[in-house]
Amino acid sequence: MVTGCARLRRSGWSVEPIPCDLKHYWRRWLKRMTEPAPMNDPECTDATASESSLVAVKTDQLAAAEGRARWSAALDQTFCEMDVDWPGEGGPFRAELTARPISDLSLSMVHADPHTVVRSPAMIDSDAGEDYILCLVTGGSATLGQDGRTGVLGGGAFGIVDASRPFFVSGTTEFAQVVLRIPRAELDSRASRGIIDSAVGVAVPAKQGVGRLASNLIVDVATHGDDVSAGSASAIATALLDMVVTAVNDVTTPVAVIDRVHADDIRRVQRIMLRHIDDSDRTIADIGAEAGMSVRYVHKLFSAAGGTPRAWLSRQRLERARTMLLQTDLGVVDVCAQTGFKDPSHFSRAFRRAFGASPAQYRTQRGQSGRSGTA
Repeated sequence: MVTGCARLRRSGWSVEPIPCDLKHYWRRWLKRMTEPAPMNDPECTDATASESSLVAVKTDQLAAAEGRARWSAALDQTFCEMDVDWPGEGGPFRAELTARPISDLSLSMVHADPHTVVRSPAMIDSDAGEDYILCLVTGGSATLGQDGRTGVLGGGAFGIVDASRPFFVSGTTEFAQVVLRIPRAELDSRASRGIIDSAVGVAVPAKQGVGRLASNLIVDVATHGDDVSAGSASAIATALLDMVVTAVNDVTTPVAVIDRVHADDIRRVQRIMLRHIDDSDRTIADIGAEAGMSVRYVHKLFSAAGGTPRAWLSRQRLERARTMLLQTDLGVVDVCAQTGFKDPSHFSRAFRRAFGASPAQYRTQRGQSGRSGTA
């Protein structure tokens, strides 16, 4: 997916290189960019966007000042509060953004003229967003920087920044990118603080190895994942995050070797937990014994990632239950038993706290049918 194809040109726009698997996709985007933007919405959002889109904005038919203002507002709404630096204040600015949820993640596609976004300390003070933002550049070039490190992105390479600290992302040419906004807890539960801190502001290459696999998966979901069910979206989000963390582990510096060992250990413990997810009587001591680790060390691993073994397992059980409710016809009692909750009442209370509805209500609200069961 990272091999270059011929340059595409339309109305003075060019993107180079464009991954072969994205060729037809970006042709469609470039065609849309030359068509008049729907103006029936007062915020100039794209009326043709799917109902699942969070944001759909294009600026090519707007006056320069209005286009810049609306682009800035769209970035704030979609990612976090940021300042925007424009290479030329007077000329037209052409850009398009669409965003939609993938379970707890937000996936966006951006195609824009050169510009730079900056997350300053002042922005952080006024907007306490603390998600991680992954930028994967498929066309053109961009530079990403945080904590004194910078990475050049292009040809499918991606990098991560932490919105709780200052960063910048600069499109040095006209560029196209896929952006994932990742809730902090989702990444922190999969990698230690040391590994994540050493990975922000670093480019993950997409030419070979796990970086290539992760890049391909992200782009495939961006281009083909707009019609998946809610249950499938949860599984896809989990696969995306696991692949991203594995790729990040491959590019962290040698200084973080001990953190890498801890990351391998915590993943081993997590795999054991998932293997026995239906066993409500299995203790941390049992899990540690199977992994060849002490209970104290298991707790230390999860503490370094900002959580506890029980909290992580509870979240996985709830996610598994949510997927089963949406993808199977099992009754609520059966789902409860297969995800390791001690009784349906406890399951229902925990599910409601996590998702705002009882298991039966959650299934009904999403139009899924299932056999009757205790909620």
